[in-house]
Amino acid sequence: MKKNMISLLLAAALPTATLADSAPKAPELLYASLGERILAYRVDPDAAELHPLGETLAPANLQFAVKNSTGSMLYVVSSNAGNGTLGAKGDTHVLQAYHIDTASGRLVQVGENVNLPERPINLGLDRGDRFAIVAYNQSATLSVHPIGADGGVGNAVAQGQVPQAGIFTHQVTFTPDDQYVIALARGNDAVKQVPDQPGSINTFSLDADGLLHKVSSQAIDPGIGPRHLAYHPSQPWVYMAMERGNKLYMYSRDADGRLAERPSYVKDTLKSLDNMEFPRQRGGVIQVSPDGRFLYVSNRADAATERDGKRVNNGGENNIAVFAIDPRTGEPRRIQIVDGHGIEARTMQVDPSGKLLIVANQLTQWVNDHGTLRKEHSNLSVFRIEDSGKLQFVRKYDMDDESKSLLWMDI
Repeated sequence: MKKNMISLLLAAALPTATLADSAPKAPELLYASLGERILAYRVDPDAAELHPLGETLAPANLQFAVKNSTGSMLYVVSSNAGNGTLGAKGDTHVLQAYHIDTASGRLVQVGENVNLPERPINLGLDRGDRFAIVAYNQSATLSVHPIGADGGVGNAVAQGQVPQAGIFTHQVTFTPDDQYVIALARGNDAVKQVPDQPGSINTFSLDADGLLHKVSSQAIDPGIGPRHLAYHPSQPWVYMAMERGNKLYMYSRDADGRLAERPSYVKDTLKSLDNMEFPRQRGGVIQVSPDGRFLYVSNRADAATERDGKRVNNGGENNIAVFAIDPRTGEPRRIQIVDGHGIEARTMQVDPSGKLLIVANQLTQWVNDHGTLRKEHSNLSVFRIEDSGKLQFVRKYDMDDESKSLLWMDI
């Protein structure tokens, strides 16, 4: 009787397990922006391929976008303003929410456009899908926008005091526990009579009404300015890519959830520090693998000189630095630097399976390839992630409009 009962239990369990194993997985959807076009792709991690699905037009050049915690919504900021400190101001600056059809990749707008006061440069969401926070580099401020039950976004919450987020604010994120909002400010290099303007880390708390309260502002070393950070998936470690200075900083979070005053580790990201002498040699974006074992930082050099009507890259490093993370201490150890196969990797993403790193190389420029000029198109470059964490280039997908920048990408 006991044997029969065990057999019955096994028989009952097997169909359920088989159904679960055979259930189709949701496709990995990649979105990228080429000017005002939001391009959709399906990612095949096993074949290391991207398959185009269609596109959606934003009101202006897309600046940044982020998915919500469940991957059902995409929040987008766009603007027709110019880049950098002295860019044209523009007259169209918009925040939008789109529902993602996970089967087809199609984007359907939810709610109305929210007009913004100036060019938005970055966007962050809390894990509870309650608020979207927009960062502005010109005014160095933040705005907070409530997210409705349908996923739509509302106008900015009136703040008691303008949230000052440092000189040339470049990123805003929520900590993994939603306890704090961290805004990174790049700062600016010294120019003529204007001294170095320091980069900084600016921490806020956010109350239930959407009001930001400044907790701290930490200045970075002179000549160093943060661009993007990434959180370790299971440890209280935060990694920052320094745009100015081409460094990687690692900070620990204390029991309160706040960043330590000083970094635990500082690492170089360039293959050769001599390349710091190239104009516009900069650090870029940073990604931590889903298992927390490795991290990836982009190095960018986009300065160019006009030659016979061609914009020719001046040289420097356009590559990806690969680091292994010590599981005990969080110390990053560089294990590889690999060609990025394009110019200025402004964004990149590890796919959810952890099998691929996809790099969005922003610009189309001519490059000097052993004495011959060759056009390097903006592209999506696909790398396979080996068991060691090192990258192996597989293929790239060139963009079809060289007049537009591939400004953003996410999976």
